[in-house]
Parts: sequence; C-alpha cells; structure tokens
Amino acid sequence: MTILKAYKYRLYPTKQQEILLNKTFGCVRVVWNHNVEVFNKFDKNLTEQEASLTTTQLKQKYKWMSEVSAAALQQKEMDFKTFKKNYFSKSRKKKIGRPSFKNRDSNQSYRLPNQKFILRESTIQLEKIGKVKLVLDRAVPIGCKFMSVTISKNKCGQFFVSVLVECEVLPKPKTGKQIGLDIGLKMFLTGSDGIFTKPALQFLRENQAELKKAQRHLSRKKKGSRRRMKAKFKVARIHNKIANQRKTYIHQITAELVQEYDFIAIEDLNVAGMLKNHKLAKSISDASFSLFYNTLSYKAAWYGKEVVKVDRWFASSKTCSCCGWVDENLTLAERVFHCKACGLILDRDLNASRNILQEALRIKEQKAVGVNTAIRTPSECQTV
Repeated sequence: MTILKAYKYRLYPTKQQEILLNKTFGCVRVVWNHNVEVFNKFDKNLTEQEASLTTTQLKQKYKWMSEVSAAALQQKEMDFKTFKKNYFSKSRKKKIGRPSFKNRDSNQSYRLPNQKFILRESTIQLEKIGKVKLVLDRAVPIGCKFMSVTISKNKCGQFFVSVLVECEVLPKPKTGKQIGLDIGLKMFLTGSDGIFTKPALQFLRENQAELKKAQRHLSRKKKGSRRRMKAKFKVARIHNKIANQRKTYIHQITAELVQEYDFIAIEDLNVAGMLKNHKLAKSISDASFSLFYNTLSYKAAWYGKEVVKVDRWFASSKTCSCCGWVDENLTLAERVFHCKACGLILDRDLNASRNILQEALRIKEQKAVGVNTAIRTPSECQTV
C-alpha cells in the first residue's frame, strides 16, 4: 500500500541560520496576513473589490522579502487559495470559520517542495538557509519519493523539520483477534477480552503544580522585558512536555492495538460536545480522546486493520451483554452492571466494551449485505 508518511526530526541551526529561519517565518506570515486582510474586507455591496497582491508584488513592495526562499512564499499563497476553496465548498460537511491573523507568538512554520531541499545523514540542505544540522533518529525508507518538507518552530524556541515522503507500507500479519473498546476517564481503555486495559494517565494534573508556579511567575513580569520572555519559555516548555507525554502514550497504545488485533470496535463519541461539560472538560482534554481516535484510524488504514465506530447513541453501558436487557435507571456512579433478567454481574466498562464489539460486528455484517445499520432500540436489544 502506497501512503504519504511524515518523518519529523529536531533541527539545531546556528545563530545565523536561526536569524534566516525567523526571517522566513516572518515573511510567510506577511503573505498569509495580507491575504486574510483582503479576504475579510470583502463586501458584496461594493462594485470594486480590493484584490490581494501576489508574492511577486509583495516582494516589490517589501524589498526585505527577497532575502528568503521564494518557494516558501508561493507555497503559503497556494495554501490560502486552498483554504478559500474549502471555505466556499458546498459539499463540505463541517463548515470552517473565517481565517485569522498569525502572530509571532504562535507556532511558526513554512513548507518547501521536494526540489528545494536535500536530506543527508546528519544535515538537511534548505533553500536560502544552507546545511542545517539535525538528529536523524530514524531513517527514511529506501526508495521512497520525497514530496515536501515543513520547517517549524514551537513556542519553546525549538526547531523541527518534517519530511513528507510517499512510501510503501506492508500490512501487519493477521492475528484473527477482535476487540471492543470502551473509552472513559477512570479507565482510559477497557477491552472486551478482559485482558487489554489501559489506565487514564492525567499528565496535565500531574504537572499542574509546576505549571501553576511558572504561570504565577510569568504574571508578575513586566511586559516586553527579557525576564518575561524567559518566564514565557518556561511555561511553554511545561506545556510541551505534557503534550509530548500524551503523544507518546497514545502512540504506544495504538501501536499495540494494530499489532495484536485485526478488528477494533470503538464508540463514536462527540468529544466537542463533551468538552462543554465544565465539570469534566479538563479531564476530557487531558485524556486526549480525539488524538486517540485519529491516531488509531490512520494506523489501522496503514497496516490493513479494520476499525468500526459504533453510534454514540447506542446504550452500551445500560445494555446487558449477555441477554440484551436494558437498565434505563443506571447512573454514572454505579461501576458494576447488575442484570435483572439473567443475573449477570459484570464490571460496567467491561460490559460496555462487549456490547460495542457485538454492535460493531452487527454493523459490519449488515453493511456486507447492504442492510440499514441503524442502532437497535431497547426492545430490539431484549430479543437478542
């Protein structure tokens, strides 16, 4: 299977290269902000509309923009055209909001096509920047096709390069195993086999005391001072550490799932809606449900494994996984499921994961024969 895959490496530029990189970030930001300004000024009642300047015209207006790579500016211009196409698309399911301006405090990045960089063992040569030192902690597959490279700088002042390649990925060997997963805040994942379980590691709460102290120090610093800049970097480093811990944990879990199981059933949770619950919003954000779903989906597609999402309105926790009886009065505080029909006593999350697996298999079977896959009503569940 041919896929697009990105390999991200840490860059260690010299002081002079840092200046050039920061200049490129700034010029790319000018191109984007100019297009945003013209876009937001559009008024359908006016007969004459202001046209956005091309990168060539912007370089003539601002001579200092000629110091950076022209390809980076052109790529950002094409990115905005792509945004406009998506913004006005009538076939898009979820509409995107109006574009916003970028500033130097946000994450900075720019992209170059494959003709403008050369990747070597310990360096990468970038147009107008030169050879920049990097740590090649994992090799790019031999024979792959280089597509583009994205150079970025996070809020900690760290530089990274992400190399996008087109390569062949071999599917994982089949194990014949299938699993249903119940996702939650107390136990992050509970598998229907009763073996696969993963605790919810609260990385934000673990670092909350250190983060609170750093933010308190930041609030006392004078705006524009060097001490405020240093305190700001310290807060950013703590946030970066938390994000990296989450990513590592999610990647370990998803790698284990696609290695061990061929069929994976999960709930299609409305994470955006769940975040509106102010009592649980911090815990839900800390658990990173969306990151887990996205990571599992693309890894399963890469390695030939199947992921089926069960409708969010399916009563997985309230339904008995043995006979199908539904407990309409089950509360969140009850962690053990008691079936009044068949006498089953089972952990609430384990019972839910088994129901999720059964429902996903039903969906798969009915899709294969072209039958409507709507969720079952409680009366239908009781007849199982």
